Amino acid sequence: MIEEIVAKIAQGGYAAGTAFTFSKTKNENYQAGDKEQEKSRLKAAADKFEKKLKSGMDGKNAELIEAEIMLLHDDDYISFADRLIVEESLSALKALKSAEKKLCDKLESSGNSYIRERSADVKGMTKVLVDIMSGNETVLPKSPCILVGSELSPSDITLIDKEMILGILTETGSPTSHVAVLAGGLDVPYFYGVSDVLGKVRDGDFVILDDSAGFLDGFGNGSVTVNPTENIRNIALEHQEDILREKSEAEKLSVNRPTKLKVYANIGGTDETETLARLQADGIGLVRSEFLFLGRDTAPSEDEQFEAYKKIVTAMDDKEVVIRTMDIGSDKKADWLPMEKEINPALGLRGLRVSLEYTELFRTQLMAIMRAAAFGNIKIMVPMVTSVWEIDRVFENLEASVKELKSRKVAFKIPEVGVMIETPAAVMMAPELASKVRFFSIGTNDLAQYTLALDREAKGLDRYYDPMHEAIFRMVEMTVKAAHSHGIPVTVCGELGGRPEAIAKLKSLGVDELSVSFGKYAKVKRLVIDLEEKESHKAKHIEKSVIKAPADGELVPMAEIPDTVFSSGMMGECLGIIPINGNIYAPISGTVKTIARNKHAISFKNESLEVLVHVGIDTVKLNGKGFTVKVSEGQYVDQGQLVLEADMAKIKEMGFDPMVIVVKNQSEGRGHENNKEDK
Repeated sequence: MIEEIVAKIAQGGYAAGTAFTFSKTKNENYQAGDKEQEKSRLKAAADKFEKKLKSGMDGKNAELIEAEIMLLHDDDYISFADRLIVEESLSALKALKSAEKKLCDKLESSGNSYIRERSADVKGMTKVLVDIMSGNETVLPKSPCILVGSELSPSDITLIDKEMILGILTETGSPTSHVAVLAGGLDVPYFYGVSDVLGKVRDGDFVILDDSAGFLDGFGNGSVTVNPTENIRNIALEHQEDILREKSEAEKLSVNRPTKLKVYANIGGTDETETLARLQADGIGLVRSEFLFLGRDTAPSEDEQFEAYKKIVTAMDDKEVVIRTMDIGSDKKADWLPMEKEINPALGLRGLRVSLEYTELFRTQLMAIMRAAAFGNIKIMVPMVTSVWEIDRVFENLEASVKELKSRKVAFKIPEVGVMIETPAAVMMAPELASKVRFFSIGTNDLAQYTLALDREAKGLDRYYDPMHEAIFRMVEMTVKAAHSHGIPVTVCGELGGRPEAIAKLKSLGVDELSVSFGKYAKVKRLVIDLEEKESHKAKHIEKSVIKAPADGELVPMAEIPDTVFSSGMMGECLGIIPINGNIYAPISGTVKTIARNKHAISFKNESLEVLVHVGIDTVKLNGKGFTVKVSEGQYVDQGQLVLEADMAKIKEMGFDPMVIVVKNQSEGRGHENNKEDK
């Protein structure tokens, strides 16, 4: 029986496929042994699990897997369970459950919501370890599917072949969880907030995840359709193929296309560099160097760091590579580094503060970076700067590192140094900071958090955490003005730079570069290409105020349109056209403002007009069947340009009126945007 469910959106998108469900482990096969047997069983399970995690590690998820491994080695987890086996004669299973509770209680008592949420990761690890100790081999999907579970942990996701994951649906979750980050890296939708999800979605059910309401990642609701009719199922699969094809085209378009607004990628390891080199990316705007520092027992040596940085920079063929110095602290703890527990780690020892407190560690990293800079175009970026004196200390450490390298007579190059603007203090000090460094990179995630005085990991406060808040854009503008007055460039590095609706505004504020997550690179590059093409067209063409008929055929007065929503004027001034073919053309020169999810309607906007072209009556029910869109949202089009092809024969055959309706001068908040799913 078909069922429609409302879910919250952690990562937007569309997916259709068979459900693969994760449920709690049954432990009937578990038989306890003596203390030594139980200790061996626990150690073997932990070793096997860690090996599985590491085997699934790549550049996209390296940081998250390292965080999982850190939890595995926490003193209150495996080590504590081991002590319980010896001291209280517990079985490995019972000891692990007690350790899980102890570690989760510790995490959940933290003042930082991000750390509190890691308790879900611990429970996920326990499930996997219990499976291993019980002899229950974890069943993994062998074909592409929608992952469904009451709650899923990063452990669950990272053990699965990424090609098998079409989408994720859970009962509990959040837009800022590690699972959401992984979903974003895989570029798959992640919906959550469905009560009794395993009761509503069974293993093998056909599921459709659809964010067609148009909400952005982390905001609003999406629809979940379970076991639709065969016709709807086929349409959904075709629509998914269209989306995959569009992604492939976006990647192809991004290759070797220079833009004024450069687009860089953020990486957390060495593996993504091959793909970025193939895409001929403008460069790497952020190397999260902490991937070398986490999930291990000792600090990385200078040589180990040098080899990693060298591998990245040589793969990029002299394109710019910005290496951020170790941003550890807060939620990214290094077990080998002695740091006191803090009530609020987000406001404690983190980022550059760690480097300035542990200068030997800092200088080792600086020397490794400078040695790698001899092989390519490297820049150094320091995080969490708030004061000018901090930058002075950075240069003092850099100078000391240079002297040591000279004394050792090794090849090196001194890179340009820049800072991350992540706090209101850095924004207010931007003119002074700009006089000291060679570039700025605005970290909008932390800047939004500190500006709005809201922990972005906090549950239930989604509507208060607004990365598009006007205060953020004002701070971007202040930073850009300060930087440009000193002749240095500004990159936006964070969630904001990857939001389609923010790119044009950031460009208008004078931002020089965007640096976005690896998975979003091709999409953002295409959006920038389209934006600049539109601006080029605007410079060459005079905006036209005359609307041209979007289709050839017989005109029908508004009052005679066979749909009261249009004929009553509810949508605005309009007229109908009985088309003689399925070719639909742009009625004005301007920007493609919106394309309906089901492809039956497109709106256009220029400086003086906004026009909606709606093909057919009630054709939203076709779910895109019979429509081929020739343009994309945000693209500039000339009046008379072919924008859509409609299969009029199919539309008539399925019982729909093919009349083309043209609506003039829509106003904000009404018309197509609020009624696009009604027609």
